Formats: sequence, C-alpha cells, structure tokens
Amino acid sequence: MRNQPLNSIFFDRNSGGVSLIDPPTAFRFDLLLIAFCGVAVIVVGRIAWVQSQLQERYLTALNTTSTDYEVIPARDGRILSESSAVLAADVDRYSVQVHYRWLQEPADEAWIARRVRSRLSREERRDAALVERTRQQVTDERKRMWAHLMAVTSLSLPDFQKKQKAIQKQVTRIADSVNRRHRIAAAESSSGTSGADGAEPLSDSLLMRMATAVRSALTMPPGAGAAARIVVREEETFHEIVRDAPFSVAARIHEQTHLLPGVRVVVGNRRTYPLVGTASHIVGARTVVRDDERNDRIPQGIRYHEWTARIGRFGVERSYDHRLQGIPGLRRIVRNRRMEIVESEVERQPVSGGDVVLTLNVDLQRHAEQLLAETLLDTPVNLLSRKESDDSGVSQPIPTGGSIVVMDVITGRLLVAASAPGFKLSLFTGSSDAEWNAVNEDQRHPFISRMTAMSLPPGSVIKPITAIAALESGHLNPDQGFFCQGFLTQPDRHRCLIYRLHGAGHDDLTLTRALAQSCNVYFFSAAEKMGFQPLREWYDRFGLGRECGVDLPFEQRGNLPGSAFVEAGDVSKYAREALGLAIGQSSLTVTPLQMVRVMAAIANGGWLVTPHVVSLDGTARTATDIDDRPKNLSRRRISGLTEGTLTRVREGLRAVVQEPYGTGYKTVRLAEVAIAGKTGTAENGPGKADHAWFVGYVPADEPQYAFVVVLEHGGSGSRGAGPVTQELVQKMLDTDLVSAANGAP
Repeated sequence: MRNQPLNSIFFDRNSGGVSLIDPPTAFRFDLLLIAFCGVAVIVVGRIAWVQSQLQERYLTALNTTSTDYEVIPARDGRILSESSAVLAADVDRYSVQVHYRWLQEPADEAWIARRVRSRLSREERRDAALVERTRQQVTDERKRMWAHLMAVTSLSLPDFQKKQKAIQKQVTRIADSVNRRHRIAAAESSSGTSGADGAEPLSDSLLMRMATAVRSALTMPPGAGAAARIVVREEETFHEIVRDAPFSVAARIHEQTHLLPGVRVVVGNRRTYPLVGTASHIVGARTVVRDDERNDRIPQGIRYHEWTARIGRFGVERSYDHRLQGIPGLRRIVRNRRMEIVESEVERQPVSGGDVVLTLNVDLQRHAEQLLAETLLDTPVNLLSRKESDDSGVSQPIPTGGSIVVMDVITGRLLVAASAPGFKLSLFTGSSDAEWNAVNEDQRHPFISRMTAMSLPPGSVIKPITAIAALESGHLNPDQGFFCQGFLTQPDRHRCLIYRLHGAGHDDLTLTRALAQSCNVYFFSAAEKMGFQPLREWYDRFGLGRECGVDLPFEQRGNLPGSAFVEAGDVSKYAREALGLAIGQSSLTVTPLQMVRVMAAIANGGWLVTPHVVSLDGTARTATDIDDRPKNLSRRRISGLTEGTLTRVREGLRAVVQEPYGTGYKTVRLAEVAIAGKTGTAENGPGKADHAWFVGYVPADEPQYAFVVVLEHGGSGSRGAGPVTQELVQKMLDTDLVSAANGAP
C-alpha cells in the first residue's frame, strides 16, 4: 500500500472531521493575510495623516516667503555760488542690469521649464513636440537678447563674455558655499543619536537610517530631501553688465524692452564737481558711507552702495551734510522659496537734499588760486636750492604753501578762501592710481586747508593789536617821539631788521611811522612798559587762541601763550615772553582766518564778526529751517576798544601802503584805490625760510573788505606777499567789487 496515491481529502484524527487544506499551508496563508492587513493599515494611516497634517505643512512650505529691501537713491543737494555757478551736484547715473537666468550659461533647466509652462496651456503641455519647440524658442530668445544688448550698449563679444563669466563665477561661488553648508548641516542632523560616552551605537544608527530611508521613499518626491539644492537670491536677481551707461543707451533700452527681456536700467546718481579744482578745500567731497557710519536713514540689514549712501568728508560737504544729504527711499521685495519676486512695493519715497549757496565770488576765488599757483610754481621744490630774485636783487624762496582770504568787514561773508597747493575734486569721483599717488606723495600736503588749519607765527602783522593794547592800557602816547637806535638795549638782542641788514635804526618815530616802517624796537619798548598780562588779554579779546566759528570743519585755534610762568614767579621769562609776543614771535601762532578777522574788527569799528562761507539765503528753505541757519551774522563788540585808538591805528595801517616810507609802498600800492594794511615777516629756525604775511583792508578810508595773504616759507612779507596782494586788489577793482572812486590821491 506504499504506492497508493494520496487523496487531498483526509481524516483529521484530532478534530474527528475532514480537512481540505494541508496545515502548513494554512499557517502561511494566515501570516500573509496578517502582513497584508498590516501594510494596508500603515498605508491608510499614512494617507489619513497626509490629508490631515502633512498637507498644511506642505502648503506652509510652498507659501514660505522672504522679505528684503532695496534702497531707492535720493539726490543730494547742490552747492552753488551766489552767481549760480554749480560747484557740486548729483547727476543721473545709468546702470544696465540683466537678470541672472538670462545670463547663465548653460541655461538652468528648471528656469526654462517654468518659462515653457508659462507659455503653454495644460492641454498644450501634453504635446511633446510643441513643448520642445517652445523650449527651443526660449533658448533662441536668450541668444537674440544677448546680440541686441551688445548692439545697444556697444559691448564687444569678448567684453560681454568676460562680464558674463565673472557674474556667473561669483554667483556660483555663493550658491556652492550656501549649499555646502546646508548639506553638512543636513548630514549632521540625520546622523543618529549618540551614546552616553559620545559613541553612536551601530544598531541604533542603522535602524535610524533605515527608518529615514523608508520615510523619505514614501513621502518625498524623487530628488527631494534634506540635501535638496537651495536657490540663493543672487540666482534670481539682476546683475550689472554696464556701469555708467550714457543716457542714449538707457533711452534705447526703455524703448526696446520687447527685444531685451530680462534687461533693466537702474537710475542712480553720482557726485560731480563741475569746476573741478576751484575752491576744493571749501567745497569738500562726498564718499561712500562705511558700515560704522550708518544712520537711521538706512535700517540695519539693508545692503546699499555708493549711489545711495554717501557722506561729506571735509569742507561744506561735511559741515552742511545734514542739509545736503538726501534721504533714500525703500522698496520692499517679497520672494518665494525659489527666490522669485512675487511682490514689490515702495514703502518710502526718496527725498532730495537741500541746496546750499556759498558766499564765494567764483571769479575772484579763481584769480586768487591762480596767484598762489604761480607763486608756488605748482610743483614740489627744494627751498634751499631753488630761489627767485626780485628787483632789489634779494633772493626770495619759493613757498611751500599759502592762503588768500577776503572777507566782508561787516557781515563776515568770505568772498575768497583760497589755499595752495590745491587738488582736483575729481580725485574723489573717479581717478587713476597715478593721480592719487601724485597728490599723496606731494610733501607740501595739498589736502590741508591753509586758511583754517595752517597755524603760523604772525610776525609784524600782530603789531596793530600790540599798539591797541599799549594805547588802551595807557602805556603809549601815539604822538610822543621815540628814537630807534636799531636795538632795544643790546646790539645782538631785540633788534630791528634794518639793523641786522644795514647796522642802522629808524631814528625818531611816532606810532604812525612805527607801524608804517614796522619798527620792532618801538613795540619792544611798549611791551616792556605794559607787561605781558595786558598784552595777552588784548590778543584774547581779538579772538586769538580760539576758533573763529567759521562754518567749516577742522578749524585750528592757533596758540596764545598762557601766564603759567608768571604765576611761578619767573620774572625773566615773563619779560622775554612779552617782548616776543609784541612782534608776533615767541610761541604765538595764528591762522590766516584769525588775522583777517582782526583786520575786519579794526576796519569796522571794533566788531568781531564770525566768518562764514554759506549764505543765509542759500540755506533757509522753509519756516522750519530757520534754526538750521549758520552762525554767520553773530558778532560781538570788543570790550574796552575806543574809536580814538582805532583811528590812530588806522592811520598807521594806511601809511604802510600809501606813504613812501611804508613797507608796502613799493609792492602793494595802487593809484586807483587807497589800501591799508601791514606787512609781516615771521622768523623760523635756522635753515628755514621765513613766512611772508600781508594783512589789510580796502578801501582804506571806507573799508568794505578785509584780506590776508600768507605764504608759508615765502620770505619777506613786503617782497613776497606784497605783490600778490597788489594783484588781488587790482582784480577786485576790475570786477567792480571795489570802486576806484575811493582812490588814493
């Protein structure tokens, strides 16, 4: 019976019944059924969770946006002269920019796909041939745009490709850096948990990676995941392809936008200085704001560039920066997760800065600067090796610097504020390295404004104040005779220049002749009688040792020696200091602006005015701007100064130029108008040339303008500064600033 065939129907001894299925097969079926049901439960549960929970998360991710701001440039105010000459102004600056996707080579496939989808309907997208043709159209459109852009902007193919590659290299570097950091962070976050000792259990790590893989396979689309590529903003924005494009190019691009998709023209502005080198120290310059100079006009976190954020560095550009500076506008830009712009709105319109009008007379300013340039030869020189001689045969050194200032004696308006050597303001708006190096290597320091920052010993131009101090303190009779033997007490000390040169004195003098002939001994004697303290007090009353308050930055105050040694009881030093102070030596130093202010006070009856370069009419624009005016009409009366004293001093200053015995008669005098003033030769140390001064006012009898001419290391005041003064006053006559009706007899 061994070979008897088995029947699938057999008797089950345990149950006493009949079974149709083999027991092992039934067990496997049960397991399969359980597995199927388990998977079904998981899938149904996952579907339910996706519908209820994950949908919101995906929608949130799709709707995620980022917001940034773009600065809208604002024009800064102009700097004008009273004759309406433009000294500084913003002009339009056009930048041609192209969207990165239109430049990228090869083109981004996802971008092309989005362009194709935007042009085809849903039904049309099912036509593979149509999709391919549309894709080719987008590619050809990029090539045509490149060709047309090169034609409009006159860019050659090599130049265009060079700019294209440079932009793409920069954007790629940024994108790679961002994505590299993202991948590292994603790898670290998905690497599993660590054990207590810092070591990661292998089994836990393996299970975690398996679970993560299964979850990603079930929930993420192909190519997506934690390490999916991030699109950076630079890939979805515009990049500059042409800087400073002409207006004609900008106009053609606006007219032909249909031929130049992905191209835009951004209008900014740049600072220009039409007169280039005129009044450079006064006008000043504006340059890019550094990060540490940001203010509330540009909120933190907003990137900006030189078109939209500049600040005055010196001159009027700095001192009136609060008026000149425009307030940039702000445009809010909202981008989606692909960094595409979905919304753009202007939150703040730009506000232009206010204009400023200067008091400078441009023609006279230019003439003064030309006089200084001719005197300095406009090149660095060796003072000890190169000299020029005047008619007297005495050699005159070539100055290293100089300043000419002309001021209204009543209002303090500065008509001329010239400093030399000068420079061109175009250095700050675009210059070559060679031009910068030439100015920086000039040992005469062209960037220093000699008018306000050059502090020198005044020499004999201080003697009018010494005379006032002696007269008002009662230690000098202006009509009493004084005999000058050439020195005070000893032949080798406290001497007159005439004694050093010719071994003779000035003989009999009064105050008028002492001023006209610049007799040192006369003023030594006056200083001996009155002492140091009254002399210093009167210097202080005339504003020496203090800032004048001019509306320009970086003004120096000079040095007015104190009286600490007097309090210490050093009588000998006290006496020596008084004598040196009386003739403008010792440690006394002044600026040209301080001395022109002194001359104005003598000319206007004893009022100390505040110099200014900005006109009242050029600053106040609305009623709310009244408090923003410069301090240019403030003046104060010099206490204790009488008209009788001023009259006697004016007589001496007139004689300096108008009388044959005056030190300025040969080099300063003009037949058409009477000039009053004082020559000064300030001594320096051994081997150094003296400083040449001439200060005064014109007309002598009815003063209108005070002036100062100073040549740093320029030698004799009469022979060095005198001829320059004569040329200056002649120009004032030629331009009708001074009337010849007030001429000298």
